[in-house]
Amino acid sequence: MTLLYNEAAMCKEIRRVDQRFQELTDQGLQRIWRAPGGKISPTLIRMGDMCGYQHIGWASAGFLGDELNSDKHPNSHLLDKASRTIADGDITMVHLGAWSRKDPWAPAVLEQLIVNFKGRGFCFGLLPKDSAIASK
Repeated sequence: MTLLYNEAAMCKEIRRVDQRFQELTDQGLQRIWRAPGGKISPTLIRMGDMCGYQHIGWASAGFLGDELNSDKHPNSHLLDKASRTIADGDITMVHLGAWSRKDPWAPAVLEQLIVNFKGRGFCFGLLPKDSAIASK
């Protein structure tokens, strides 16, 4: 199914997460967004910018597979792959809840992934507000 968004619909969709987070925590989020599936275009980037949100992509290795079926892609396999393939400077992301998995990825595996990254000498930082990596 293909969804078509005009600028108003795009802004409404991006702001929906912010609004819900604000309702639950009384705090706002950093004004960044990620294109679903990493599918971007100059038009989408421009529309996000017009809504006041900076697009932050992720590296190919940053696709952890945490939304894939857990029968075919068990957590142990995904953890091993991510622990080996993420490189210095890569951006990755984790879904807090993926309905297609019987065995949820986060928070069960996320802690071990962080331990593995630290074991490889990685450290973690905040994304800069005006980042050159936004279109990565």
